[in-house]
Amino acid sequence: MARIGILLMTDMLALVVAAAVGYLLWAQRVLQQSPALYADLLPLLWLFPLGYAGMGLYPGFGVGAVETLRRLSYCTSFAFLVLAASGFALKLPPDYSRMTFVIAWWASLVTVPLWRFLVLSVVSRWRWWGEPTVLIGSGRWVRWAIRALGHALSLGYRPVGVLMPDRHRYEQCLMEGVPVFGGAEMVPYLAERGVRVALVEVGEHGIDGSILSRFQQHFRHVVVIREAQDLPVERVRVCNLGGILGIEFTNDLLRWQNRFIKRLLDLTLGVIFFALALPLMALGGCLVKLMSRGPFLFCQKREGLGASPIKVWKLRTMHQDAEQRLESFLAANPALRREWEERFKLARDPRIIPVVGTLLRRLSVDELPQLWSVVKGEMSLVGPRPFPQYHLRQFPAEFRELRRWVRPGLTGLWQVMVRSDGGIDEQQLYDTYYIRNWSTWLDLWILFRTLRAVLLGKGAR
Repeated sequence: MARIGILLMTDMLALVVAAAVGYLLWAQRVLQQSPALYADLLPLLWLFPLGYAGMGLYPGFGVGAVETLRRLSYCTSFAFLVLAASGFALKLPPDYSRMTFVIAWWASLVTVPLWRFLVLSVVSRWRWWGEPTVLIGSGRWVRWAIRALGHALSLGYRPVGVLMPDRHRYEQCLMEGVPVFGGAEMVPYLAERGVRVALVEVGEHGIDGSILSRFQQHFRHVVVIREAQDLPVERVRVCNLGGILGIEFTNDLLRWQNRFIKRLLDLTLGVIFFALALPLMALGGCLVKLMSRGPFLFCQKREGLGASPIKVWKLRTMHQDAEQRLESFLAANPALRREWEERFKLARDPRIIPVVGTLLRRLSVDELPQLWSVVKGEMSLVGPRPFPQYHLRQFPAEFRELRRWVRPGLTGLWQVMVRSDGGIDEQQLYDTYYIRNWSTWLDLWILFRTLRAVLLGKGAR
């Protein structure tokens, strides 16, 4: 009840803020209407959480961040549609401003998911918040699953125990900080102590039906998982093929309608963001000129859509002789050369202009000139980052071909999940996931996470 209460209060406050924005921007400023006119409509705000509850968003455990954003947006829009239809059917007084309702609707599409994700980022770290979950599988899979759940805070699953059939191979009693209780014989013990969710690994030969039935007798929710990083998962549809389980995968980026929507979103938001970013780019360029001789812009050729070359522009954050400095620095420090070869980044990069360069990179201001490339259609707001050739050569040929399906992005899934802390493997993992699971909702979620990461000072280094 406490979990539901926190989310309910968060959603209601976000809706009140959206309603206030609509009133202040139009009803008061343009029409000079009294707030008392709209006070009678406040009880109707309960229509929104009723819709959210119907879509399983209280508390929403097991619903991913992208799916949560989609459900919140659909429910919010439907509730406003119901309010508009009710007003027409009941012939409410014409004093209510339609434009005020439209502004409040658009504001709520931002405030409701924004507030919910901000609150989730805080409460997900409380020990009592998440749904206690047991992981059942091999040691390697368990480690992977615990790390994945650590990134997916919105799912709400909190691993409290591990059951491993091959536990004899592991002497430690903890796996990634989670206690190992034993094998499948410990299922009743965990169920009696309140564990209601089990995540079960599916091996190469599937899972035994009798074992799965035993799990279902003790746990309310049993989720079978198979590690398939090269397959899409966001838009998967389960099919009943005459008693045979079928799983349908789709690639939404192959549809011209979706490519058009993505381009339209890039063009609309790109123009807005570019106009807003101009003062920041001007300020950053002035700071670069003050601290370092030479041009304030830096250009490098990268690989774009269909392997066509594009020019990627940045505010210059490195010295003019950056490459010579790097080579001499790596030659004198073998340990740092290994770090460079693994991640193509250095925690302390000798090429960076002191203070100014570090600040611009940490806040990602140096990337803002690429907004013009987004407007021109060479890049997208969200997509795999365009890498130099020496970086691309480290990837397998199949992955390089996959990247050529889409425009490179100003930001991407890898950037918001691990920022500069991941290596080649993480880049390939998250870029592959994005390309195979693209949706408009995934793009919007990544944009939100990018803004959050920049504001919290977790920019690129």
